[in-house]
This record gives sequence, C-alpha cells and structure tokens, in this order.
Amino acid sequence: MPLKTISDIFENNDRLQLGTVRTKCQMNKITSVKEIAKAYEYAKHKLLQAKEWGYENFTDMGSNASGLIRSDASPAIEKECIIWSINHYFGLNRHPEVIQSAIKALQEYGTGSGTSAMSGGHSSLHKQLEKRLAEVMKKEAAILFSTGFTANFGALSALGKSGKALFLLDQECHASIFDGVKVTGCNYLLFKHNDINELERFLIKNASEYENIFVVVESVYSMSGEEAPLKKIIKLKKKYPFYLYVDEAHGFGLYDVGGLCNQLGLSADVDFIVTTLSKSVASVGGVVACNYQFKTFFQVEATAYMFQAAMTPADVATALTALNIIEREPQLQQEIWEKTAYFRQGLISKGFDTGKGTSPIISMYIRNIDLLYQFSKLLFEQGIFVTPITYPAVSPSEVRFRFIVNNGHTYEQIDYTLSVLATIGKDLGVI
Repeated sequence: MPLKTISDIFENNDRLQLGTVRTKCQMNKITSVKEIAKAYEYAKHKLLQAKEWGYENFTDMGSNASGLIRSDASPAIEKECIIWSINHYFGLNRHPEVIQSAIKALQEYGTGSGTSAMSGGHSSLHKQLEKRLAEVMKKEAAILFSTGFTANFGALSALGKSGKALFLLDQECHASIFDGVKVTGCNYLLFKHNDINELERFLIKNASEYENIFVVVESVYSMSGEEAPLKKIIKLKKKYPFYLYVDEAHGFGLYDVGGLCNQLGLSADVDFIVTTLSKSVASVGGVVACNYQFKTFFQVEATAYMFQAAMTPADVATALTALNIIEREPQLQQEIWEKTAYFRQGLISKGFDTGKGTSPIISMYIRNIDLLYQFSKLLFEQGIFVTPITYPAVSPSEVRFRFIVNNGHTYEQIDYTLSVLATIGKDLGVI
C-alpha cells in the first residue's frame, strides 16, 4: 500500500531524531529529494512542538563562554546561558591583540581574498602563515585551505584520485574525512575505534593488494575527547607499507603548539598532519602539513584548493597572532588543562560516566535518547547550553552531552554547571 502522507513513515511512539529521517525514507523506498525534504520539514515541525529543534539556535553576541542564546524559530527562545559548545579553547577570539591584528589586516589588505590561491588569492600574509605552520608542525611544508573541512575533503579526495587506493578509517573519524574518501570511489574499511588489532588485521589482509594504503585517524576525537594510539600506529608503519594521515583539529595548540604528534615526537613519521584554524587559534581555515612534493601535488590535484576563494587576510592575521600568543604564553595551556581536570573530576565524583577521554572535550554519556532530550531541556531552563550528541554522529546506544572547556569559563561557572547537572541527574535517575 502506498504511503498517504510523509508522516506515515514515522511511528507515533517513535523518538524522532533528524539522523534517522533519511534512513526511514530509504526503508520506505522514498528516493525523491523533494519528498525527503518534506520529511525533514515534517520532522522539524514535530521537534519544534517538543522544543527539541536546535538547528537555528544562535548566540546574540558571537562565540563566548557565556551569553544570550536565541532562536528565531517558532516558538522563539531567548535565554542567558553558560555556553559549553565553543571550540575557541583559549578564548583568543576575544583577545585584544588578535582583534587588532585582524583590524590592521583589513585596513592594509582589504576584506576578501577575491580568488583562489592558484589565481593570486594569497598575499604575503598567507605565505608567512604557511611557513609558520610548517615550522610548528615540524614538516617541510604546509598548504592552506579555506576551511578545516575542505582541507580534509580536498587532500583526501586528491590522494584517492587514482581510484586504486585503500583507505582505513577509524570509525569515529570526522564527517569531512568520510566525505573526502567517499567521493574518490576508492575502497575503504572502518576499523573499530582505537582498535589497533583490527587495524593490523586489515593491513595484513590488504598490504599486498594495494599500492597506496592510507590510514586515517584523528589525534583527538571530536565526539569523545579520546586520543588515538599514535605510537602503536607508528609501530605498524614499520611493519606494513602505508601512509599515515592524522587530523589534529582538537590537538593543535593544546598539547604542543603543533599538536599531539609533536608532543609525542612523532611528526617525522606522520605523512600528513592536518588541522583546522577555527579552534585553538580562533580563526577560520585549514592546513595540510607534509613534504614539498605532496604540497605541489595538492596544489595541482586538490580541487578544494584550486577552485575555492582563499582565506581572507584578516583570518590569516588572526591565526598568525594567535599562534604567537600561544607560543609566548604557555600558561594558556596550563589553565585549560587545569580547568579540564577540575570539571572532569567533578563529573566523575558525582557519578557521571565521562568515558575514556582526557582532553578539553568532555563527553557525559546518557545512552538513552529520551533522557538525553529531557535532560537537555532542563539544563537550558537553568541557563546551561550544551549540545546533545545523537545519531548519526554517534551510535544510538552512545548518545551523550559534549562539554567543551575553554579558558573563558570561570571556576564559578564550572561549579554551577556541576551542581545543576547533579540535581537534574538525580531527578532523572541518571546518577
């Protein structure tokens, strides 16, 4: 029997999640993009009624550790909150020196870059930043992309252009990594998160069949805050022929200025070290650090580099100045690690499950979607804004909150958050 309305694909007692909409459409053989869009609109309407639609929330005055959270969706919301979703780990987006460097760049270089790097979109500032990034990441060269997402997408899609490569990905890799690999049409396999034994089994089975094998991991995983077993992966590199590609988005600036690979003394053994500039250095952009030959390769093969407008001069100046501040003021790193330990230990002492993470990304596992959304609404009522992480970002049985600590958070705000979490957690039976 054909479906009468799009609402027929949703069961009345089914917990509505945006991540399951496309799956439900596929199960019901709905392939028209117009009908799929209707399904999303239906889901949005239902989530708005339940006060669970978060895709249009915004901060009134930009990224900060606290501020007014608003939404123009109906019904509109407005609440002063402590904000736990901002990746500006050191709060340098508010640093006077960083702001002044951006203003100076605007005055001297203008606003946009106007074209791609290939067509003259880079300035002397861009060349300075590429040189500095190569130095701090301890690689021969570095190539700038307009965003962290397009750095991963551009580099990986270029590496797989031959169509004869094999990609071995940790199952918790970022969406930009998956998108970059999938577009190549190459074969790829997912190994269980941080499972070095399964990775080795894949290498044993496929090492003789592929000329180009790429092992792709994140130094610190964005949804759990867990570190990759980089030393163990490097040991595998001594036994099997593969290229190692490490995304340092959540390691860059926090461990060593150049990231976790640098701190562990492994940079020379990593073929490609990638990071976004939107987190620790409070800008926007992405970089791939590699050898000279691969930089030239990406300049020619990465369409995201060739055909996208380059980073703006103001963003480049921001990143350069922020890098200087991080190197000059090691107390910034000390502060965020102390606050991270304080918050994480506070959660553990109250009975919450924070998993195996160690970084300023602190996951608080709820593992029940109904409790997660109920918890989220109660937190917001108490002035705490934190992102619920659900499918498909994580499996349905691993839903969680993700708290991101930054230096703008005060100990008073951490204590208040812990107190509210404990009260609600007990009321809901989570702890």
